[in-house]
Amino acid sequence: MELIAKELEFDFYNEDTGYLTHSIHPYPAKFPPQLPKLILQKYSKRNEIVLDPFCGSGTTLVEAKLLGINSIGVDVNGLSCLLSKVKATPITEIQGESISNFIERMSEITFQWKLGNKPKIKIREIEGRDHWFQQNVSEELTSILDEINLFRDTNIQDFLKIVLSSIIVRVSNQESDTRFASINKNIQDCYTLEQFIIRTQEYLKRIIEFSEKSNNNAYSKVYNADSRDLSFIESNSIDLIITSPPYANTYDYYLYHKFRKRWLGLDVHFAQYNEIGSRREYSSLKEKPAKWTNDLNRCFFEMYNVLKHNSLAFIIIGDSVINKNLIKIDMEIKSFAESVGFKLLNIISSDLANHSKIFNPTYAQKGKKEHLIILQKNGNKNLL
Repeated sequence: MELIAKELEFDFYNEDTGYLTHSIHPYPAKFPPQLPKLILQKYSKRNEIVLDPFCGSGTTLVEAKLLGINSIGVDVNGLSCLLSKVKATPITEIQGESISNFIERMSEITFQWKLGNKPKIKIREIEGRDHWFQQNVSEELTSILDEINLFRDTNIQDFLKIVLSSIIVRVSNQESDTRFASINKNIQDCYTLEQFIIRTQEYLKRIIEFSEKSNNNAYSKVYNADSRDLSFIESNSIDLIITSPPYANTYDYYLYHKFRKRWLGLDVHFAQYNEIGSRREYSSLKEKPAKWTNDLNRCFFEMYNVLKHNSLAFIIIGDSVINKNLIKIDMEIKSFAESVGFKLLNIISSDLANHSKIFNPTYAQKGKKEHLIILQKNGNKNLL
């Protein structure tokens, strides 16, 4: 156990955590790709199946694809599912050429708009549009979407939609990805078009490099579903689980991504009403801490059911404060994991204040820790 604790450290902040497709699209609270990579290299092999039931931005799926390991991702957030699918899906040389030609077309459109040759645009109707987006921005976003939808290749469409999604908060009146407040950014004409072109060029390079290094014999499947019910996955079919459930009362993924989803035509409410651990539940609706542990218990039961016997689950999760009470989540999980059927093999903890940089500093206070919890189904073998 000492060996595994030394190998699976939390501190990857001096390393490049944004290589290949990992830096495609803003996404808060991602775990470093080096962690699932180490776990996959040590505890999985080609043609096996790894599951991430809270796949978020697809970090585990990308690393599995690079190693030739099949992967399944599940997330309640439709944007997360689209992002995970794009990041873990290689493109062909022909698709890359099509995207390059598309960049040239968008550059010509931008040039013509700057000359004053702008066509009449029927702006897409989305809820809250006029409050959160300037008219010129809405026109340019609509124009980009119209061009994207001309493609019949869904992989190209999805890639370009993720590129567009990546700039939406920047060109909106939303202050940032982690602050939901309206401010006047005074976005200039053609700025949205130009940012889209720049980001498409950047992401195309990354997806091409990823495609050259990925293993095309391994599949990646992504499901937009609630991880409290994994009945669509066959029982005893998963070889390994690597996941990071949301840290309770910390972030509302549906809220900060909702305008991205509205522009892309993705459902907002499914995530809003089914996202476990959200600030909406515990700060706005004043749910009790027991709701969090009960939801996690259900998720762990589902994970146990789909895992093969003697297989491992690696859970990365942090403590939370709910109703001014510090929830030491490692102790909570320790209390119910065995009743689900898991054997607890190890808990590796780290002070959250040492490396929690993505949230408001108050999140990392009050003695919170982050934990890597290692579980085994019907643990009759001491693999560690």
